[in-house]
Amino acid sequence: MNYEEIEKAGKVRRFAVKGGNGADIIDLETLPMVAHTRQGAGSVHHVAFAVENRAAQLEVRKALKDTGYHVTPVIDRDYFWAIYFRTPGGVLFEVATNEPGFDRDEDTAHLGEALKLPTQHEHLRPWLEQNLQPLGD
Repeated sequence: MNYEEIEKAGKVRRFAVKGGNGADIIDLETLPMVAHTRQGAGSVHHVAFAVENRAAQLEVRKALKDTGYHVTPVIDRDYFWAIYFRTPGGVLFEVATNEPGFDRDEDTAHLGEALKLPTQHEHLRPWLEQNLQPLGD
């Protein structure tokens, strides 16, 4: 992730990825007097970032650990590998790889036509198949 700081206005710092894909700007605001985050209705569970491959992810993981963050080991999510860490304010961040990708178990021309689940959620298939609303055509 090659973010470059492009703007600073008071407590807000803006970072951008040159040539990004539309999700290429991050605004960070320092709010030292705000309470630690809590999970609940209306809150964001986590913020995810993508890296091209596992090598890039390991570089990010090392940089985070070298900075003092507690980072999870790499977790295989079938469609990508993920690491997680919390900011000092308690927000959960994920750094996931673009590989192997969502086409690892189905033809690209038919992505999304069948219910595909990562291994850790396969036990939910009967309930999901019975309770998910069909997508409209």
